[in-house]
Amino acid sequence: MAEFKRFCIEFDSGSDEVLNFDVVIIGTGVAGLYTAVNLDKKLKVALVTKETMQVSNTNLAQGGIAAPLSHDDSPDIHYMDTIRAGSGLCDSHMVRILVDEAIENINILLKMNIPFDLDDEGEIVLGQEGAHSRRRIIHASGDATGRIVSEHLGLVVKSYENVTIFENAFLVDILTDEQNTAIGVLLKIKNKNVILFAKNIVLASGGYGYLYKYTTNPEVTTGDGCAAAVRCGAKVVDMELVQFHPTVLYHEKNKSFLISEAVRGEGGLLFNSFGERFMVRYHPLAELAPRDIVSRSIYFELQRTGSENVFLDITHLDANFIRKRFPNIYQKCLELGIDITKQRIPVAPAQHYSMGGVLSDEFGRTTVENLFVCGEAAGTRVHGANRLASNSLLEGLVFGRRIAQYINSRSQKNVKHIAICHRSLSKKEFDLNVATEIEGLRSKMSEHAGIVRTKEGLEKLIDYIVSRLEILNTMRLSTQKEIEYYNMLMIGYILANAALMRKESRGSHYRKDFPYQDDVNWKKHLVYSNIYGWEEIF
Repeated sequence: MAEFKRFCIEFDSGSDEVLNFDVVIIGTGVAGLYTAVNLDKKLKVALVTKETMQVSNTNLAQGGIAAPLSHDDSPDIHYMDTIRAGSGLCDSHMVRILVDEAIENINILLKMNIPFDLDDEGEIVLGQEGAHSRRRIIHASGDATGRIVSEHLGLVVKSYENVTIFENAFLVDILTDEQNTAIGVLLKIKNKNVILFAKNIVLASGGYGYLYKYTTNPEVTTGDGCAAAVRCGAKVVDMELVQFHPTVLYHEKNKSFLISEAVRGEGGLLFNSFGERFMVRYHPLAELAPRDIVSRSIYFELQRTGSENVFLDITHLDANFIRKRFPNIYQKCLELGIDITKQRIPVAPAQHYSMGGVLSDEFGRTTVENLFVCGEAAGTRVHGANRLASNSLLEGLVFGRRIAQYINSRSQKNVKHIAICHRSLSKKEFDLNVATEIEGLRSKMSEHAGIVRTKEGLEKLIDYIVSRLEILNTMRLSTQKEIEYYNMLMIGYILANAALMRKESRGSHYRKDFPYQDDVNWKKHLVYSNIYGWEEIF
């Protein structure tokens, strides 16, 4: 088992700035912002973001928010769609919470005047996406739902006098006391160390998509929250379950721009390089099959045809409808010389979402006292082995609010401050090219832990990661990039080991050497912690 070091012991407490809060929230996507919005205004809140409040996966979320609002829909139907997509690994209790509280949270957003798209009668427009049996996707400005929601929540939070916002603040480590209770965080802000002590620490730090060479995620998604949680003793779950979005723009100038699932939901068709519509050969739902199936089908088509991409075609739809429904996608493609009303869009799969994360319960509590988690950083198990489209923003809303309500009900006592150990001078300085190291890891992750995995490839990946960790453990890591690289190696190590252990194919996890789902032996979750190692839970 690899050893993971904590960074909080490598910083000099004598020069650190120390501040006190009731709640510290790491992350300003929809999960972090909505948690802050729902907290009691009497609480002193710190809202920490790695770059600016505008940089998060939420801002890139095009599809929308799933909620059973139509007359022919219900929480029960939404529940069954989520369970089916999750390939047997959804936690039924957590899914029940998700779907039962969906409408309540949408109504809260409506009361906050968030401008969801409405029809001529003033009713919310509901879109269709893959594996949903009803039209239930709420969107804003066509394909800019995440950005619109987060911008409005951000404006609300900025108006609160009890909230202090720390931008360009990097989470180094989570501080714990002798009982391994979370009591604060160590941040790096403009090369200065800042300690925020608080009784309630909320991780809403996003996923770990940047571990992969091709991803729709921004560069900030290096798994910092999950890695820090592991270092302080928290359990993580389902880390091998990584979702690849089937339709990401494949252009020499852009291979990370998401072409929303809603495009297929509105009638988009997939063609291979030979001009054949191929999804009808792979699944009865064709283009509307669950994401893992569509991504894998494209992967196999690329292998069969020797091509680098397939094509998504919506030219048969009305041009005005396309421009209105997908204004951002239309404009982005046009800038690259592709008129999607007249030309097919070159696409290929890319990493998109992390189903795994820090193990949490229905109130966002982790296995470390006073540490909470929500959003993509959380391992709620609502998504199972394959997230149902547009359930991610909903998850951030539902469990972010639940965390806030739980914190509001707690007694708020000051935490005991601890001394941070002085920096060790025994380790040598970091002397690697960190940019080259990161790109090397990303390439190997995509090659060996991507859409299709094998025992041989995963073992090669693990050996590579262990060799890099051994080197880094002899060095003093002090810059943000150096610690990000260490975080990426940590998450990659856990992910690859879980993928190697899971000897089956299920949802987003596909083993070429074990191509079938094995409910007898593997209908269970894999849990890891620094304290207990690997566990299996049903």
